[in-house]
Amino acid sequence: MVPSFQKYLQKHPPFTSFNIKTMVKAGMVIVIPCYLEDKICNTLDSLCACHPVDHRVAVVVVVNASVAASDAVVAQQEHTIHLLGEYKVTNEMIDLYVIRAFDLPAKHFGAGLARKIGMDLAVHHFSDTDNREGIVVSLDADSTVERNYLSAIWTFFEQTQNKACSINYEHPICGDEFDVEVYDAIVQYELHLRYFVQGLRYIGFPYAFHTIGSCFAFKAALYVSVGGMNRRQGGEEFYFIQKLLQQGGYGDLKNTKVYPSPRISSRVPFGTGPSVKKIVESDDNAYMSYNLQGFVDLKSLLDNFDKYYRVDKEEYQQLIMELPGRVRSFLLNAGFYDELKPIADNCSSLEVFRKRFFHVFNAFKLVKYLNYIHEHFLSRVPVFDAAIELLELEGLDVSDIFDDKELLEKYRSIQD
Repeated sequence: MVPSFQKYLQKHPPFTSFNIKTMVKAGMVIVIPCYLEDKICNTLDSLCACHPVDHRVAVVVVVNASVAASDAVVAQQEHTIHLLGEYKVTNEMIDLYVIRAFDLPAKHFGAGLARKIGMDLAVHHFSDTDNREGIVVSLDADSTVERNYLSAIWTFFEQTQNKACSINYEHPICGDEFDVEVYDAIVQYELHLRYFVQGLRYIGFPYAFHTIGSCFAFKAALYVSVGGMNRRQGGEEFYFIQKLLQQGGYGDLKNTKVYPSPRISSRVPFGTGPSVKKIVESDDNAYMSYNLQGFVDLKSLLDNFDKYYRVDKEEYQQLIMELPGRVRSFLLNAGFYDELKPIADNCSSLEVFRKRFFHVFNAFKLVKYLNYIHEHFLSRVPVFDAAIELLELEGLDVSDIFDDKELLEKYRSIQD
């Protein structure tokens, strides 16, 4: 037993009756939420096609349903459980476990709760097998992976300083599985995701990582230390990864890939599925992204945040007068000084302040800033225009780029 894991589990009782003792000792647990999915076997096939690793891998599929689910939903989920029960695992290092998580509370039902169920189960397994170094991986039931996926994850975590990571990804952008409008839409949406992260890197934001539910992994010990996965019904991965990032040891795993589905979906309030649907159904089929000026304005704050170390309110007022008006307006309306002062006053050195500043001006604050300035000052712009302007600002040659797909390939190449 791992005491810290046991302490966490006592505070987070399981939502299922799954018997943890039935699991073969594993070094890695891959958690896959499964709700009304018809491609889960494709996901499992891609995992089975991976190069074997030296430790066993548990694949935990959480087939979930709300207490308010209709008879049709329950029937389909029961059918999925039946299909998974007949699935033949062809990779000798993989063990498949199907978790029946029905009658979940409607208030919290969603991908966040399903991930939490599987991830808590992984912690339980690692505690039961006295494995303090266990790895938990988040994947989706409509995603496939590259053949070196398992080995690349294992190699990453063999470096003791590595505690968590975002895994490289590429949505399919052509083929015959979806209508051409869907592929065109996912090109724009992935371009938006990559433009956003590139914008964060341009302004010097230290937590510039992709936050996609099917593309991250972490040590179980880190999971426990941040209080586990939340139960949000959308964007759960974004909020959870921000907690991981602030603990340190977070990196990019670039030498393998996940291939998330570009499909349309309305099951969550935001994310890939709803965004693709919105683009396809829009009059001009264009995705409107953040105005680049919002990043440019904010860079003036992040380039000089050392100046805010232990300033009094009068000094703070003078400093923000030097900032662009949009940034100043946000900071005043957000009451940023009241959040900053306790941090600054309790830092023993400027070096410590440099780290803790971003505990206050974190990713949540940054997104609030972007939403605020686009509500009051700036108009959103077509993602192609914003994304190509950013690369020009960074001094990259974009003279041979003429469409969304070419620009996306450029972003993929510089972020790989």
